[in-house]
Amino acid sequence: MAATTSLTRTAPDISCDHCANAITGALSALDGVASVAVNVEERRVDVDYDAAVTTTDQIDAALEEEGYPPLR
Repeated sequence: MAATTSLTRTAPDISCDHCANAITGALSALDGVASVAVNVEERRVDVDYDAAVTTTDQIDAALEEEGYPPLR
């Protein structure tokens, strides 16, 4: 079993459950992503992923493509 890496990003444009669902769907579609948790109130995205398969750049790009550019 591969080691899991955790990443937290803040995305100021998160404002509702629709945002959370869009982000969860986009990030879950990436190979190597094990879990995604979006906290709407804190505008935070927590991702557990396999760093040998997925990069932080890919995660950030997926957030940006959905319209939620993260603060790095």
